[in-house]
Amino acid sequence: MQTAPLKSLAGVRILITRAKSENEPLAHKLMELGASIAELPTIEFLPPENMEPLDRSIRMLSKYDWVVFTSRNGVQFFIRRMAAIGDPPNRLQRVKVAAIGPATAAALEKLTKKPDYMPNEFLSEKMVDGLGNVKGKRILLPRADIASRSLPEHLRSQGASVDEVVAYRTVAPEDLTFERLSHILGEGVDVVAFTSPSTVRNLARVGVGGLGALLKGVKVACIGPVTADAAKTLGVHVDIVASNHTVDDLVEAIVNEI
Repeated sequence: MQTAPLKSLAGVRILITRAKSENEPLAHKLMELGASIAELPTIEFLPPENMEPLDRSIRMLSKYDWVVFTSRNGVQFFIRRMAAIGDPPNRLQRVKVAAIGPATAAALEKLTKKPDYMPNEFLSEKMVDGLGNVKGKRILLPRADIASRSLPEHLRSQGASVDEVVAYRTVAPEDLTFERLSHILGEGVDVVAFTSPSTVRNLARVGVGGLGALLKGVKVACIGPVTADAAKTLGVHVDIVASNHTVDDLVEAIVNEI
């Protein structure tokens, strides 16, 4: 069944807060619909300061029953490190691998193999249900340094042995300033799109006078409920929440509310 085309976003200016390395897919989809784009990256991704835990987990891959990736960045940094220490990415083909959502799954399939499992709902809590009986199983979670605690805690509550390892760090860019934010808002913004809790928190840190007040009159769109909750906690009124944690769903949610 063919879906109806999305309506035009002509005349709508949208501020994207994703990392510079991730902006293109969202910006492209919005511009295809006629929107104009302002970009203010609020996060960037860097390798761990201490590589030894990551290297050790790579060397021990064969000991794990599952390797669970919860972001595309986790996949890319993990496999990049494998290559750097001379460990071929095809070693992951001998281990069961899970991906949180389609972007993570696509990164895995491009770099090594199709994931053995991906939940229907792209939330960490839903991941556990599809891994089967994890009691006594050893699971590796290569993730961001600021990743949520809910997934490893849930896995451990089911009897799994979980090794968490920092595959990459999430930091605020040095050029993220109140002056840049104020300038963009002064030029006029209709919608600001947040794609993770970190994008909201980092923007709030430079939002003199409170982010909620600064964004008054601007519609706030969040990629999913976790991001929306982070925004609300910081006093930001959320107008648009995508039903699933994907760029396509975020774009559709924005279109439907404008």
